[in-house]
Amino acid sequence: MPKIYPFKGWRFNADIVSDISQVIAPPYDVINDADQSALYERSPYNYVRIILNRSAGMGRYSEAAKTFSEWKKNEILIQDTNPSVYLLCQSFRQGEQRIERTGFITKLKITKLGGEVLPHEQTIPKHINDRYNLMKATKANTGQIFMSYRDQTRTVESIMGAYEDDIPLVDVVLDGIQYRLWRLTDEGQINTIQNVLAGTKAIIADGHHRYKTAYQYAHDHPEINGSDRVMVTLVNAYNDGMHVLPTHRIIRGKPIDDDRFIEKTKGRFDIEKKSSAVELLNEMDQRRSSDTINLGVLTRVGNAYLLSYKGKKNWTSDLSTASRTLDVNVLHQLILKPACGIDTRDQNDLGYLGYIRGNEPALEMIKNVSDYDFVFFVNPPDLDQIFDVAETGETMPQKSTYFYPKVYSGLVTAGIGD
Repeated sequence: MPKIYPFKGWRFNADIVSDISQVIAPPYDVINDADQSALYERSPYNYVRIILNRSAGMGRYSEAAKTFSEWKKNEILIQDTNPSVYLLCQSFRQGEQRIERTGFITKLKITKLGGEVLPHEQTIPKHINDRYNLMKATKANTGQIFMSYRDQTRTVESIMGAYEDDIPLVDVVLDGIQYRLWRLTDEGQINTIQNVLAGTKAIIADGHHRYKTAYQYAHDHPEINGSDRVMVTLVNAYNDGMHVLPTHRIIRGKPIDDDRFIEKTKGRFDIEKKSSAVELLNEMDQRRSSDTINLGVLTRVGNAYLLSYKGKKNWTSDLSTASRTLDVNVLHQLILKPACGIDTRDQNDLGYLGYIRGNEPALEMIKNVSDYDFVFFVNPPDLDQIFDVAETGETMPQKSTYFYPKVYSGLVTAGIGD
């Protein structure tokens, strides 16, 4: 894995900003217009003014940079005096369980994707110019790139155990997630983490566009000290809280009656009609440990079917063995394309797709879906599958994974060169 570095982070000054919950913001790409307005109203120091300033045109970047500069000058943001790695714990509920996901925020040496840093999902080129302009204006890493690595010895988790009884720098609840942050400055512990990570690879879980932006900026500005390093959050794939949630597919604009759909899929799948979506999802959950790929479908007339793939894993020579075992690839290539006439590799066909994902049960989420031809339920891949696919040089289809929770912006900011 590329080398990691401690850095002197900029953080909100608790003497001026007494309630940190009012100033931390979600990642820019999940903030809609209403959210943006609400965050602006929440506090004059809300971090949305940096990551998603509402000034018009190119003015949004100069205004963000001006705000960032003023906050530093007026000590709204203050910089830590010693280079640090920041330990992060996010606690949340998933069903009846209380989950803790622990990781750390650091700077990472920027390298070309596909080597030591691996993408795991296909992306559409967008947002890069926007984030590039913001980085150029602020000369800072203002959002997190969420990455994962594999360490069965759980070194960071062991180090975290020594800090959990200390008063955290940040202890705040944001949208139901408790965030706690500690500063790690011990050179021995930092060296231990660096040594454990040496020789491993990291995958980008969330933030592909942000990484590509940082890579482009480093390429364009080698004369700027520190431009070849970017702030990231790293979480061990074997951390108890590192869960991947499914992203289910909604199909609109492709009305096909049930009989025709079954006729087009029965050659490759065993099809069992279920009495309800509840029974379908329960059956999928019970079969998750089986070797068979099991998908669910709810049709527009309310019928529920369990689709069990009855073929072998060599159903195509175009994909690696790792990719052929993914629910989403089976769904996209063996169901959506032949049965629904949707080629997910064609950008024009992506307009027929919608997605439902989150930390709620699937049935709760689809209550908000008023119009569909089909809802396809998939099981999430596990992290070893994600690594296996990425290490072959392949990527998964867009929105194949949902890493929950997101890492919010404003907990720590890294200046370029700091």
